[in-house]
Amino acid sequence: MKVGLYMHSDPVTVSVSAPLSEAKRVMDEKGFSLLLVVDEAMALKGFITKGALKGVTDWEVPLAKACFEARFAVIPEDTLEKAALIMIDNQLVLLPVIDGEKLVGVISQSEILRALAHALGIGLEGTRISLKLPHDSDGKTIYRILETLDEQGVELVSLARGGKTDRYQELIVRAQGISDKDVLTQKLQAILQPE
Repeated sequence: MKVGLYMHSDPVTVSVSAPLSEAKRVMDEKGFSLLLVVDEAMALKGFITKGALKGVTDWEVPLAKACFEARFAVIPEDTLEKAALIMIDNQLVLLPVIDGEKLVGVISQSEILRALAHALGIGLEGTRISLKLPHDSDGKTIYRILETLDEQGVELVSLARGGKTDRYQELIVRAQGISDKDVLTQKLQAILQPE
């Protein structure tokens, strides 16, 4: 999943040569608390926040003198995982997407959540199966689970790692086409708790 598939490709921006009053006007009009600042060629020059505008006395100061440096950005070919990690590690609500120096879009937390929900099959009709894999289980256990799903004619929608405790690692399976839940449950239990 690439950033370019999920980004907003027409971000609201403000010109680096504009006065602070223009940034405030756009933020108030759009309901934003942050705006990206660009030059005439759409090169990313930084950002300004609503918080930074508190206490301003001279609204005619150009944004070039007041905006903050945008230290983080991704390119359209980067993975959503990379964008998510940058946002989490730096407590960002959105991330600029650049091509060279040119701003070509933004990716926000909501786009990343939407993409991950899509990848996990959330919202699709199906069954969520939560399996507790013992810590001492090897990769063969997962292959046996997948083999069993296939033998039962179950269509795999997604497979994800869930929570982890001292005793087990959760494996979350989303599946469709389960004809006999009891048989499938017995077969999966036999894999996870061999006699």
